[in-house]
Amino acid sequence: MAYLVTGATGFIGRFLIPELLEREGDIHVLVRPGDDSAARYACCARQWDGGDRVRPVRGDLGADGLGIDPTWLGEHRGTIDQVFHLASSYDVTERGDGTRHLVDVAEDLKVGLLHHVSTVEVAGSFEGLFTEDMFDEGQVLTTPLQRAKFEAERIVRESALNWRIYRPPIVLGHSQTGEIDRIDGPYYFFRLLRMAGQLPRILPVLVPKLGETNMVPVDFVARALDYLAHQPGSTTTTYHLVDPRRQSAVEALNLFADEAGAPHLVEVMPKRTLDMVLRVPGASWLLPHVGVPRDMLEHSEFASWFDCRRTTSALSGSEIKVPPLAAYAPLIWKYWIENWA
Repeated sequence: MAYLVTGATGFIGRFLIPELLEREGDIHVLVRPGDDSAARYACCARQWDGGDRVRPVRGDLGADGLGIDPTWLGEHRGTIDQVFHLASSYDVTERGDGTRHLVDVAEDLKVGLLHHVSTVEVAGSFEGLFTEDMFDEGQVLTTPLQRAKFEAERIVRESALNWRIYRPPIVLGHSQTGEIDRIDGPYYFFRLLRMAGQLPRILPVLVPKLGETNMVPVDFVARALDYLAHQPGSTTTTYHLVDPRRQSAVEALNLFADEAGAPHLVEVMPKRTLDMVLRVPGASWLLPHVGVPRDMLEHSEFASWFDCRRTTSALSGSEIKVPPLAAYAPLIWKYWIENWA
């Protein structure tokens, strides 16, 4: 078995590579030219401790042929069994071009199976149950992230490759250590909760209606991705790597409010009302002042909830499952306080 991985030094990739190292075969890692990318790879390679089984390949998602040396492509044509496409930042700005270049290279290499990591955000504004078999349901895609991820999935689905698509929801830190490598998603609310920790517990923190959310730890995503990628079965399959338990965003954030010693959040207004308030002169400073980017509210809720019966069934032969958020929320908060606050 031989692998090619994009985004290996990203959040999910850093935990996926150790899982792949438990198996046999070489792991080729796409590394963008530049001192920062090379340094990040070198740091990760030391942590992975995979020796010469992990091999950097100089390339760039933004270039035709991924910018990979044609000699390398010729030498490895027909030898790469699986490609894991984890890199997504380029797609968000270029509407799927990174995925298109990756698909072209995978087809040229005659890859056996492409594993594409997408997101449940492709559901967009769809309301109700969004199943693992659903894709283009006429949903409105309101954010650049949703549009880019939808386009990237479309490119994979229309390719000549065998593929499996994985849709995680909001990915939190490691369930055993709390480790993260960036501030994103619900972490933007942590500063607000820390400030609220100075208030009497009897005073609620009033917030707009945030709707339903879904969060999973990064180690679940990495382990599930590795396990599912190596199971026999369909080569045109989508998996929802979500928490099967439904939960509101406020319920989730209140677990972290407890860790902050803060009053609980209480929903009091629809988000459209907050938008009206923020249009008042002088009010637009409010969210950034407490560490919450205004556009973060666009990603704080899902209009859908996500069926994961296929994923749950496929994982039933393993011990891999999503732990309850309450079980690891203290570790998430502790790591943030000690490293990011």
